[in-house]
Amino acid sequence: MKEPIFTKEAVMKLLAGQEENEKKVEALFALYNEDLNGLKMNRDDFKTEKEALERKLAEATSQNAKIAEDFAALQKQLESSSPDEIKKACEKAYEQKQSELENSYRGLLEKKETAIKELTESLEKSQKTEHYLKCIQDFNKAAEGYDIEPAGRDFLFEAIYGQDGTKFIERDLGEGMKLYNADGQTGIAATKAFFNTDLGKKFIRNISTGGGAGSSSGGAGNQPIVNPFKKETFNLTEQARLLKEDPEQYKLMKAAAGV
Repeated sequence: MKEPIFTKEAVMKLLAGQEENEKKVEALFALYNEDLNGLKMNRDDFKTEKEALERKLAEATSQNAKIAEDFAALQKQLESSSPDEIKKACEKAYEQKQSELENSYRGLLEKKETAIKELTESLEKSQKTEHYLKCIQDFNKAAEGYDIEPAGRDFLFEAIYGQDGTKFIERDLGEGMKLYNADGQTGIAATKAFFNTDLGKKFIRNISTGGGAGSSSGGAGNQPIVNPFKKETFNLTEQARLLKEDPEQYKLMKAAAGV
């Protein structure tokens, strides 16, 4: 099946360093919803066809039972007057017909079940993509007015939201459906709170008056943020250094890598 185009890498590449990120995310949502509706319709159609095939299989099973009864009655009639060859031919014809019917319907059901499974997996991937896009929306809204180091943007997102947004779930706590973390913070609130921590400020070059957090300076010097806990950049020496010199950053990087 066609692979989803909405991947983390593709979205972050599109949004990184660009203006009007919110409009871009809304455009992605529009395309995503169009594809998602089609997936849902196809999945429902396959379920309907599967149910119809299951009914036909039940009917075929019932017909087989009737054939068996008729064969038994015919066999009784032939036992006294028909030679063994006729009885064996009847038995073989019955078994062959029964096998053909069962294999035909079971094969169709297996194909439909496989198609439904593939559509379900695609739908689940699309739902995960939708959740990830909502996390990006909240992150971008909270980041308005902040001048974030491009090299640290991915790290900040994963530190706050987890890989692919796994630290947040969507629920209604009286204010409509919103993203919340385990502490009951919305995505926007959690993002702004993290930006104002000592670790968060390391990745922010300055904060405009519109950001509501005063001003700050510093940043990561435009150097790529290397997470020593990730598989591709795993480094025990750097982990030990962080644990000794900056325990808070150690914990966040470890959590961001999903360890």
